[in-house]
Amino acid sequence: MSFVKKAVPPPDVEEGNVLKTRVIDVKKVTSQWKDDEGNPKEQLQFDLLLEDTGYKLRSWIAFYETPSDKSILGRLVLKLQETTNKQYGNVNEFLTALKEFGYVFVKCKGFREYEEEVYPNFSIVADKLPAFQEKLEKTEKADKAPEPKQFDPKEILTRFKEAISYDLPLNENDWNKNLLVEERLYLLRHGLIEHKEDLYFFTDKATSLFR
Repeated sequence: MSFVKKAVPPPDVEEGNVLKTRVIDVKKVTSQWKDDEGNPKEQLQFDLLLEDTGYKLRSWIAFYETPSDKSILGRLVLKLQETTNKQYGNVNEFLTALKEFGYVFVKCKGFREYEEEVYPNFSIVADKLPAFQEKLEKTEKADKAPEPKQFDPKEILTRFKEAISYDLPLNENDWNKNLLVEERLYLLRHGLIEHKEDLYFFTDKATSLFR
């Protein structure tokens, strides 16, 4: 049973509460709902984390390649552009920017019961974003040189050479235990590691170092 984790209990919230969450991932998925012609609709699935409690949650919004300003996606795009003072040319640029921004608000819209436990349901808040993020980025730039240390990516990744050769990802424990914080940031920022579904995958850029 050593690999079985204890479930994090749901947060103590009331309907209507708005909470800040960290963005783990945002990806396009096929909805169970269908349009008028019987075609499955597409959604954006938000994988989120309440950092204070460690509770992970998911929320969904309708996906459009060109969302209107009345849709949740369109309003969220406009809000991120306003917050970051940047313009995005398409939905993919927006999604990349949102992941880099790192936080969204969610609102408790009700509850569901599962195995005698009550869980809150959350919806994405489209009309506001955490305001401190831009200040945080400026503080980080002021506190450090272009990079606190010059790293050799091959030197960092050599310890995982065998895992890379078998195309095996790192789990959370491997990631945290075997790498310094600065090394983790370096690998993520330079596109050598991709984080998805609680695993850390070596990118083609990383594997090319050992070919």
